[in-house]
Amino acid sequence: MMIIRPTASLAKRMKVKIQANGDQSTTCLGDWYAMDIILDRKQFVICVSSGPRLAVILVAAPYASIPNRVCEAVAELLTAIGISEANIQLERDKMNQVVLAKTMSKSILGTLNEYRHQLEALMHSDRVGKDEALKMSLYLSEIVSLALPEVYPRRAAFKLFGQETT
Repeated sequence: MMIIRPTASLAKRMKVKIQANGDQSTTCLGDWYAMDIILDRKQFVICVSSGPRLAVILVAAPYASIPNRVCEAVAELLTAIGISEANIQLERDKMNQVVLAKTMSKSILGTLNEYRHQLEALMHSDRVGKDEALKMSLYLSEIVSLALPEVYPRRAAFKLFGQETT
């Protein structure tokens, strides 16, 4: 089971009513926190895992399909950073059921905001196009996070999956 915890503004755009839920995801990456952002006048959703603070970027529309698209985006990012296909398949199997719940961690909300600022700066520098969601996700996987003992989300993900970093 994968729990996605959208911010109140994102839940409103998704047209879903979310409830408090103390459960936790059964996935290796943990719960996913999601927030809507606007980059260069285009709407995106940034999702951050509670464990390694990996981020996946999705084009926002259609909002109702966000829960279904997170799994594919996570698998694409894990492939791109070098996680083994076996570990990716195990993670996908655990994501078969999606539950939406209220946010619980101010620390992860802070990470979402920090990543939003990083993406705004990245867009301003013209180093990535607004149609390159995977490239944005990869960029964020190498951003220093002082909330992690491994410092980088990519390294934290490798540790969670029991793999050596490449």
